[in-house]
Order: sequence, then structure tokens, then C-alpha cells
Amino acid sequence: MRGRRMDTFSTDRKMTLGLFAGAGEYPRMVAEGARRAGVRVVCAGFRGAAGRDLPPLCDAFRRFRVGAVEGPRAFFHEQGVTHVMLAGQIKPACIYTMWPDATARRLLASLDRRNAHTIFGAVCRYAQQECGWEVLPSTTFMEDFLPSAGLLAGPAPTPQQLQEAMYGLTLARRIARLDIGQSVIVRGEQAVCVEGYKGTNECIREGAGTPDSPTTLCKVAKPGHDMRFDVPCIGTDTIRHCIRCNVRQLVLQARSAIIFRREQVLRLCDEYGITLHALDLPAEPQRAIPALATDRDHALFLARELADLGIGNSAVVCEGVVIAVEDSGGLAKCLRRAGRYMKRIRFIRLVNFLVRLLLRRASSPPSPPLLASVRELSDEEKKLARKYGIAF
Repeated sequence: MRGRRMDTFSTDRKMTLGLFAGAGEYPRMVAEGARRAGVRVVCAGFRGAAGRDLPPLCDAFRRFRVGAVEGPRAFFHEQGVTHVMLAGQIKPACIYTMWPDATARRLLASLDRRNAHTIFGAVCRYAQQECGWEVLPSTTFMEDFLPSAGLLAGPAPTPQQLQEAMYGLTLARRIARLDIGQSVIVRGEQAVCVEGYKGTNECIREGAGTPDSPTTLCKVAKPGHDMRFDVPCIGTDTIRHCIRCNVRQLVLQARSAIIFRREQVLRLCDEYGITLHALDLPAEPQRAIPALATDRDHALFLARELADLGIGNSAVVCEGVVIAVEDSGGLAKCLRRAGRYMKRIRFIRLVNFLVRLLLRRASSPPSPPLLASVRELSDEEKKLARKYGIAF
């Protein structure tokens, strides 16, 4: 799972890298690493995501909307691209609000479930099989930012913290297998908050500890994770959230997460007494996830898995995407979280549907988020679900 060494490409002057760039620091760091290796960089930056600091680092740069496949393909062929990489964040809401072109619609139609993993996997297969490009791991040129096992910054973990860290990492790996998220906040051997639709920082805020009862953030890669996209990462923003929310230990799966602005991250952890370390996880057998034809099947499957893990009894899914799951905060908190997330994109989803109708494009009305539980819902919980537009 390590990135390819920069010197692998240092003598390959014929290589031209096509970079699909989302938001954040990652695309810039990849472009800088590629240039140091003597590689020509051509970038397709997603509108509203790729930063303004990226074009000066590229030999050619052009912006495209999220959901465009044909435009970037023509651009990359025009520029003689031989290898491609996917780097940077695409907002989860784009799964609902993007405007796919004809090729993207064909790729999406081939998927049983739509989430970041399946969509980008389809893009990678398309790039290799139909465009003839080699898709490089997102860790290429980034190997120096992947920490090995050991203490990275802050106080050495106590035996209690080590036990908590191993429990949290093991739990996070099982949660990641279900495509729920890559992070979990734990206290002792209890899941305080499970990362969902909105990402790590939201998970930290929801799982905040107290000065007398701090919590631990555990971050992993999904078992069998496709390192061509969606590599787990942390940065200074992550650490600042941990400081504010009394998260006093941050543990990563060794060689499976990238640290942005490493020196600043380590300095902050030392200054505020946050134990930052990486651990190896022992191999464990993985069960295959069954085919899940509907959101109801998907949510009920997750609810049963969460109950088996002792985390919660319920899950909320919308069009194949896991919006929120129940943890120690209870179902009411899960419903409020799901309702808040969906409220932010409900209007955009409706507008997109109406515009497609006006343009006479095939489209289905936006589906409501769906709640499933392995226990009987109370009247109060049903009322709360209806309040947030969540079907059950």
C-alpha cells in the first residue's frame, strides 16, 4: 500500500501525468512531487474544488464540472497523457447534485450502489480499459507522508491508551468495510461517534470529550482499500478540531494514511499534548457484503451489522449512500444528524430534478433518506423521523 518512489519515474521522461484534482492540499502536493520527479503534469481541476495555487504547478490546466468524463478525456488525449491519478476531495453531496455527461451516465447506470468507492472505481476501470491510461495509486510521490508504526508526536501512549487505540482501530476497520466511514471516536471500549456522510471533522465535533474524560480518534483504510483514490488523511485542521474537542489521542493505521503539513501537525501535537501514533493491525478474515438492491435492504443490513458490533441498532441510507448511523448518542441524535445533512442539499436535488425534466432528460424524483432498525421504533422516534423527512 506504499506509494511508488519518486525515483521510479525520475528517468521516465516520456511519462505525462493526468491529474484529476479535487479540493484540499493533496493535488498540490502530488503536483509538486511529480515535478520533482521530472514528470510532466496535466491537470483537470473540478470547478469549485481545485485550488488557485494548482495551475502554476501544471504544464497544462483546465477546469471541468463534477460529473464530466468526456471533456477531461479529450483534454488528456490532446496533451498526450500516459498515466492518471485522482487526488483531492469531492464533496459527498456531489453524488446527488452532479450533472453527468452521457459517458458518466453510462458508468453510473452500471453500478448497483452509488458511493464514492463504487463511482471512482468505475472511473478507474474506464480510464484503464477504454482510455488506455495506467491509473496510479494516490500515494504515488507521497511515500514520505505515510507514517510507519510508532510514536509520531506528543506523549507516549499509556497502556490504557494503547488498549483503547487498538480497540478503536479494529472497530474502525470493521465500520470502513461497510462503507460507512474511515474514522471512529472511542472512549474505553465504547464507540462515541462513527464517521458518516460529513467526514472526520464532524465526527470529532460529535464525539467531543471533556478535560476529565477525553476521547480517542482512530482512522483507518477500508480493508482491501483501493489506493487509487480516497486515501485517509489528516492535517492541521484535524488537530485543531481535536484540541477544541478534547480528543487527546489520534491513532492511524500504519502506512495507510497521509499527514498533510507534517511538521506543523507534529508541532501542534507536541504543544497541546496530543498523542499521535500509528499502529499495525493484524490481518483478519473479511466477509463479503451481499448485493443490496434497495435502500431498505442496505439500511437494514447496516443496522444488523452495527448491532452485532455493539454500536447501535439503526442506519439511514439515501440512494445507496450511508448518511448516518446510530452510535452511543442514540437514535434521536442519528436522526437529527441525518436530517441536518439532507436539509443542506434537499433544495439542490429538487432543482436538478426539475431542470432535467425541462430538458427532457430521464430522471427520477429525489428519494427520501430511509431509516431501518433492528428494533421497534418508539412513537417519539417515528415522529422525529417524519420531522426530518426520513422514511422508515
